[in-house]
Amino acid sequence: MDKEKAKKAAELAEKELHEEEEKKQIELIKKAIKQTLESIKDKEKERDKLNKKIKTLKQDIDNIRAGRLDLIAERQEKDDEAKKVSIIEVIKEKEVHHHHYHDRWYEPYRIIIREPYYKPYDSGYWTTYDSISLTADSGTLTNTDICTAQCSVTNSIAKGASAGTYKLDSGDCVTIS
Repeated sequence: MDKEKAKKAAELAEKELHEEEEKKQIELIKKAIKQTLESIKDKEKERDKLNKKIKTLKQDIDNIRAGRLDLIAERQEKDDEAKKVSIIEVIKEKEVHHHHYHDRWYEPYRIIIREPYYKPYDSGYWTTYDSISLTADSGTLTNTDICTAQCSVTNSIAKGASAGTYKLDSGDCVTIS
């Protein structure tokens, strides 16, 4: 009998060990799934933020193509996030040309393009844009300054100037008609 009791006790202990090991494995799997789900949730939040930024940038392009700088200016006034995301800042100028009074096509807007700006190595001078003033955020240009190119543009000019093929830094070409 002692052998049977010992055998049953050993089997019971082995079964408990097996169950305990199985519980640890189940807990490990549940922990891994929970962390994976949390990671997915975080990535979805990041994706949603990026999708909102992409939507804003696409709206900017669509509004420029339609000659509707007024819509960009209005969106940027209402939504600070849209203003931060946009590459350009559009500000309606107070001055109105009298011969085109009340015609939105000829209302002047100040366009400010924010971009990283780098001085070409050993060039000794800063590249400038034709008929566009170039200023640095800090007031003095450094090799890694964020500079702004700005000029006055009307809706009719924006609409006509947007069409073309653009070669991106990645090498991709995008055609906007």
